[in-house]
Amino acid sequence: MLFTNYRHAAGCIVRDADTQMILLLRRSINETSFHGMWELPGGKLEEDELPEETALNETTEETGLGIYQKLVKTDLKLDYHIDHDMKKIYYGFLVETKNPTVELSDEHDGFMWITVEGALSIEPLSHHAHFLLSQL
Repeated sequence: MLFTNYRHAAGCIVRDADTQMILLLRRSINETSFHGMWELPGGKLEEDELPEETALNETTEETGLGIYQKLVKTDLKLDYHIDHDMKKIYYGFLVETKNPTVELSDEHDGFMWITVEGALSIEPLSHHAHFLLSQL
């Protein structure tokens, strides 16, 4: 992998196949920082885990999706986001689901289904989410 001294993380842009709305999650006070920020489901890569595996596993853990509804990875290739200030690389994958039912983990205290355009205007929005959503 590139930038071995950087932290690596991955997440999913979850899109409802019928409405084309995307899912944003709001960070809860249970998290160590950035409480109230809207973001995509995702997390840090574990040792020997591929970005796609992390993205799908974290999305399932944080939303319940993937357990109740099938998450289908699309063929869209998204550029990864490099944050040199925080020494972090964030990989993103677009997945679709039908009839989603979200069950949040304690990492988040809210969620919304919103258009891509609407999501890009949300404050505060994670800069990783903004970078990835701007590619749609």
